[in-house]
Amino acid sequence: METYLKVAEMLHGHLSPGVALGFRMGQIGLEKLGLSRGDKRLFAVVETELCLADGVQASTGCTPGHSSLFVKDFGKLAVCIARSDTKEGVRLSLKSELLPPTVKDWAMCRRKFSHEEEEKIAKEMLHMDETFFQIERVTVEPFSKFEEPKIVKCDTCGEWITETKAVKADGKTMCRACNGARYYQPLKPLGK
Repeated sequence: METYLKVAEMLHGHLSPGVALGFRMGQIGLEKLGLSRGDKRLFAVVETELCLADGVQASTGCTPGHSSLFVKDFGKLAVCIARSDTKEGVRLSLKSELLPPTVKDWAMCRRKFSHEEEEKIAKEMLHMDETFFQIERVTVEPFSKFEEPKIVKCDTCGEWITETKAVKADGKTMCRACNGARYYQPLKPLGK
């Protein structure tokens, strides 16, 4: 555990309470599913874009690069750890009524904490047992198929994309960006 906790610290830059919480949630999820860290059948969904994902990645071995760690930002301190073969999993969230006061204050963002206070809260979270979590059995579809995708070329911009992410419109194969789903706006080309 200590080695993987160091991985979490390295990924995030320090051991924040959110990283510790994600780490602990990942551990409990693995226990409930009877799987070990790095099992190829494992995938995780983190319900906030904040610190939890780094802790879950370190404790479970799920990574975005292996298409086994996903962030679905519902703004919740919740995590789902699941199996791709059975589509069964567990979803963990905090039981607010049982949390120690400082942990509850942190989770509710009631005040700014010093670095020392955050370290103390993080260490406390690493020792929280199942009684501090709402744990529900769930079914969940894997977000990715673990196979080599076919690569196609966007007819508009010419960039290569996986076929499963391509959009067919007006008889053309397009990437999502060329089909209007850009997360960025192009400026003038570099070097011109």
